[in-house]
Amino acid sequence: MSSMACATITVCGGALVCSLLSAFVPEGATKKTVALVIGAFMVCCLISPLSSAISSIKIDNQLPTEIESEISTSDEAYSNLVIKQAEENLEQSLTDILLQNNIRISDCKIVLAKSQSDSIIIGDISIYMSNEYKSQNEKIGTLTYRSFGAYPRITYI
Repeated sequence: MSSMACATITVCGGALVCSLLSAFVPEGATKKTVALVIGAFMVCCLISPLSSAISSIKIDNQLPTEIESEISTSDEAYSNLVIKQAEENLEQSLTDILLQNNIRISDCKIVLAKSQSDSIIIGDISIYMSNEYKSQNEKIGTLTYRSFGAYPRITYI
């Protein structure tokens, strides 16, 4: 049972018992004493479940590392989105350029980075292809350098 439900049941039960008890107490000094005891009892009925409910709450004030890396300002988020889209576009362009030269690749990865002057630079180009194009290694490097200004790392699979 949840802590809130337990607290509610305890308070309602205590209030019911207290109201029944106060109905049978005669007027006078006894009624004032009983009212004082009932008041103290109700305070205990409120404090007991609330203190256990509060102690059951565990606060984790440390963010997981995955979330910390994803927190950014809207400018940074937009910049990351632009870089990601540019990477995808360049990868498709490289695939198309090589395909126009009768070279089929399995996959390629282009890693972009943001420079100090807020421009985007190519950090790395990786091309994954079958062994049948191993003889065209120099042609692939030249085409990639002419198109992107960087030599690729070619991995044959």
